[in-house]
Amino acid sequence: IFPGNIRVKALFDASCKWRLVEEFGTGCFEEQPDGKLLFQEDYTNKESLVSWLMTFGSRAVLLEPESLREELRQTLAETLKRYEV
Repeated sequence: IFPGNIRVKALFDASCKWRLVEEFGTGCFEEQPDGKLLFQEDYTNKESLVSWLMTFGSRAVLLEPESLREELRQTLAETLKRYEV
């Protein structure tokens, strides 16, 4: 219903397949030779995108856009600092 203005490219572990299908449909990824899933879709909001990706933990890697990769890295670094003893 809302136009996607952020072209997302991410690599997911195979264990994420059914969640991706449920949320975006069967055409949202290409299975890679190593079993990983190359996800390519448009997203509408960068804050929601970052939050959504974080729900996958280490099972997802944002490849593009590069600017959001850096933002995600900073968010994860700040989160990690909160758990340091």
